[in-house]
Amino acid sequence: MFDLTGPAGPRVRRWLVLASCTMLSACASFPQPGELRATAAPYPGGPPPAALDGRARYRQIYCDLVGRRTEATPATAYCEDLIWRLRDEAAPAANPAELPVLATRLRIFVVSGAFSDCRAPATVPFEEAIARLNAQGTRIAPVMVSGRSGAAHNARQIADTLRSANLTADDQVVLVGYSKGTVDILEFLAAFPQDAQPVVAVVSVAGAVQGSPLADDADWWYRTFFAQAFPGSCDPGDGQVLHSLRPATRQAWFESHALPERVAYFSLAAFTTEEHLSHGLKPAWRSLARHDERNDGQVLASDAIIPGSTLLGYVNADHWDVAISLEDQMPQLSRRDSARALPRSELLLAALLYVSESLALSGRARDPAHVVPVLHGHQREAVSVHGRRLDHGL
Repeated sequence: MFDLTGPAGPRVRRWLVLASCTMLSACASFPQPGELRATAAPYPGGPPPAALDGRARYRQIYCDLVGRRTEATPATAYCEDLIWRLRDEAAPAANPAELPVLATRLRIFVVSGAFSDCRAPATVPFEEAIARLNAQGTRIAPVMVSGRSGAAHNARQIADTLRSANLTADDQVVLVGYSKGTVDILEFLAAFPQDAQPVVAVVSVAGAVQGSPLADDADWWYRTFFAQAFPGSCDPGDGQVLHSLRPATRQAWFESHALPERVAYFSLAAFTTEEHLSHGLKPAWRSLARHDERNDGQVLASDAIIPGSTLLGYVNADHWDVAISLEDQMPQLSRRDSARALPRSELLLAALLYVSESLALSGRARDPAHVVPVLHGHQREAVSVHGRRLDHGL
């Protein structure tokens, strides 16, 4: 059935081994939460410098938002299960600061990942959060780039989006990249410096910054068998989606490009345990576990950090759950052993509040107080940074 002796033989054998692992569920055992908490942060080049370690503050913001939503105290075990507290995370502040201000001059664009346009709208990153934040008055919009194209193609799409966004001289752009969306954003910053002038910050969420080892084998399979498939579901694009995610491609790109220093960079990675891992991602998790068990089923945690960025934390979730909801369209593949629902909207909002605070402290954003939304399932509560409560219905 398969030619294991020809040029494609090694690739076929590796994929057969991976399929065997899927059926036997025994090629790699899953670590226990305690084992993972005992590790240090997987940050490029060693421990994150103190000035770039935002984990304690991000945790405080996120858990505060989650606590308001669930009516639980932020210090409960529930929040501890949502975001990893690794052994080298700094202790929380004795007197935590209030929730930051969400600057009104920010224009936020959320860039989609690989193959996202093939199953839209379910694969719009943070779709629910975007809708609710828009209702609150936050200027935020998704950017659905070509899901099957390379970074260069999608960088042009990001540039076109900003050109048509009617930005004013006072607007400050924050680009949020999910998965390959981060790769496309970095390409945009380097390839379109004039269009990138309004950009003040980039947030990577489970970004494939350094690519993924999975892409090395998958690139050949995709180009050989699937590049022109499913045209009715999504545009084939230029077919370079997986090539742009190969680790060697990403390494060569970083060696030949410099990111603008005036932009602030932030990274939120993910890895998880078996109970929170989608069944459809288990084979890929096992493959990546040969490199590091701290992976989200698509990307190694250490590969999800923009070099020199502020580390926001590591979410205890898989690559899908951290940003998109596939339960309705792909119920079997997205099924998880745990019934936990990740507060995804708060995950994005906490990152935006952290960025807004960081920009204000650096003197880049000085705005009057803006109401900070607290997102509920069917209601929205808003709390200003000065403590005045405003209750709204969606």
